[in-house]
Amino acid sequence: MNWPSLSIIIPSFNQGAFIERTILSILRQDYPAPVQVIVSDGGSTDNTVQILERYPQVNWWSSPDNGFADAVNKALRVATGDVIGIQSSDDYYLRNAFRTTIQPFLIDPHLAISSGCDIYLQADGSFICSQLDDHEITPRSLLMQRVIPQHCAFFRRAVPERIGDLRPGITEGAEVDFWYRALHFYRGQFVPFHTGVYQIHQQQRTLTSDKWYRSLVTMVESCEDDPTYSELFRLSTSDKRDLYARWEILQEHRAGRIASAIELIDRLMSSPECTDETIRFLMLHGLIPKSGVFAKKKRHPNHRVPQLDWYLEAGVSQRRAVA
Repeated sequence: MNWPSLSIIIPSFNQGAFIERTILSILRQDYPAPVQVIVSDGGSTDNTVQILERYPQVNWWSSPDNGFADAVNKALRVATGDVIGIQSSDDYYLRNAFRTTIQPFLIDPHLAISSGCDIYLQADGSFICSQLDDHEITPRSLLMQRVIPQHCAFFRRAVPERIGDLRPGITEGAEVDFWYRALHFYRGQFVPFHTGVYQIHQQQRTLTSDKWYRSLVTMVESCEDDPTYSELFRLSTSDKRDLYARWEILQEHRAGRIASAIELIDRLMSSPECTDETIRFLMLHGLIPKSGVFAKKKRHPNHRVPQLDWYLEAGVSQRRAVA
């Protein structure tokens, strides 16, 4: 098999507590083709630069930027891989993530986006394994069913060549906007394995920003106002109503405004138009207790308890990345 070369982009800013783990989880993958590692650092003032200096295999710079999207776009301009991944500097890959997620590209030449599923790692070391999915990803499923986890996903180089870079105007969820625009033109697929770890901590962009809800609404509305996208896909009126209500609940919950979130949940669930799909969404995100068929759902046969610290093993070789 002719495995494609990879470029892994790591946007970074003051994540010295985590970034070495991210780098090791890339360099210690068993992958048979060249892997380019690019760290686009926004001028960190912690120990990030000192850590990066330890790894000559990594292509990196550290200078001020205009945030996440700008950092990724700078790296896209120097990425040489046939397939690209964007990994946050506080998240990391699990063992065999590259082989597992890239293999579908070898089987299906029309597949443009491939994503594994993730583990949620708490600050105290406890973790939750997300549900394993293997469904095709569409614009609707991305919004209404399950978003692509950035830390588990890869895309062909053709995608940004067709739709452009991440949009800086989407100040939070720029990666979701990127997937959403791409899926209007390209096919995506979930791979039913846990391949990445999402580190939960107090300084995450999605937890510290109050712009998440408005950015995602802008994403949908701007695409529906653009004939290039709206001729290919539009949300129904009922889907849009439910989706915006879900996002408002998530925004309030993430901001710690629990009373407001509960009020919004009660209002949504008491509506005669509340769908089973929305109920499942609220259960999946832990916003209401699981019940009925959802609570009894069996684990996927691929489910395994992950070895989260695999990258520390002395016997794991460190690959030489391409510059």
